[in-house]
Formats: sequence, C-alpha cells, structure tokens
Amino acid sequence: MANYTLKIHPRINGQLTRHSSFIARVKRPAAIRFYRDFKQLLGRISKNPYQFPPYENQAFPSGAYRKALFAKWYQVVFCVDGDTVYLEAVVDGRQTDKV
Repeated sequence: MANYTLKIHPRINGQLTRHSSFIARVKRPAAIRFYRDFKQLLGRISKNPYQFPPYENQAFPSGAYRKALFAKWYQVVFCVDGDTVYLEAVVDGRQTDKV
C-alpha cells in the first residue's frame, strides 16, 4: 500500500505551540510526549487516513473531514483528496466547538 502525501496547513504550527505551551505549564514531560504522539500520528495518517472516523462539527462540511485522536484528548482534523491528506487543524477535544 502506497503512503499518502501529507500537506500541513501553516496554522497548525501555531496551534501545536499553543497546546504544548499550555501542557508544559503543568508538566514539561507531558509536552514532550504531546509532540512525540503527534509525530507518530502523522505516520499512521500517511499510511491509511481512512482508519480514522469522520469529524462532525458545524464549522466543517458534513462527511468531508476526519479526525485522529492523540495525546489523550487532542484531535487532528484533516480531509483526503486522492492520495493527498490535508491537515487542517489541531484542536483540544474538550473544546471541539472552538476550531
């Protein structure tokens, strides 16, 4: 099975920084795990993005996006077009209405 190409939206870097800064204020090793888990998730998404469920949120068209969970409650929101996966956002799953 061929790998999918990942295209990461520029805003994700800022989202990762904000989330990890928040985590680091509580526990620094947890922030390191957050980044490690994110990198591992990218590998899983690139192998088979369809293993993840659809993302249902009013801010996104129904059925067009998927979500992948990592680091307990964080989600990567993405869509698949052919052999390319477009990563759109990293959101805190506890605040899914604030994308």
